[in-house]
Amino acid sequence: MRKALLLLILAAICVAVAFRFFHPDFSWSADADDEHGAVAEMDQPLPHTVLPSLSGEWVDLSAYKGQVVLLTFWTTWCSGCVDEVPSFIHLQQEFAAKGFTVVAIAVGDNGEESVDSFVHKRQFNVHGDSVSVNYPVLMGTQESAQKLGFEGGLPASILVSRDGREVKIFRGLLSEPVFTRAIQKLLKN
Repeated sequence: MRKALLLLILAAICVAVAFRFFHPDFSWSADADDEHGAVAEMDQPLPHTVLPSLSGEWVDLSAYKGQVVLLTFWTTWCSGCVDEVPSFIHLQQEFAAKGFTVVAIAVGDNGEESVDSFVHKRQFNVHGDSVSVNYPVLMGTQESAQKLGFEGGLPASILVSRDGREVKIFRGLLSEPVFTRAIQKLLKN
């Protein structure tokens, strides 16, 4: 019994030392400004990209120049991506009139039909109201997402300034206040 307890204490010390020196990234639970590396600065022009909408129309992302845009990469089967939808609906409600929009880009999904069904039939609880997705959803490919700066790993989002520059990348499931602070800062400029 004493040996087992000694081994357990030794294992706990090893784990504590490993956490102290290797700083694992648990960004999905963080809520600080830097999100422990989950939010990174960028400074590059938004590449010219044209993607199909769910209605079959082609959308040129340069049409959003003049607005602050949150490009969010997602799939219907990514639980973290789905968990962020109510926050994005709320951000769209709160900031659309100030020149902001969320643009979702479906990547690696099971086809347009599953995305369309998700967007038009699914309801989300946003501060007590049951609402559906209220922002544009485009169909992307892995190649188009990489062109825009997506490096893999979902959920992920890129914040674009009014002048069409990618300024921040968000990796992992983050809280709404993290997005709100970054959006408000760009809307003031």
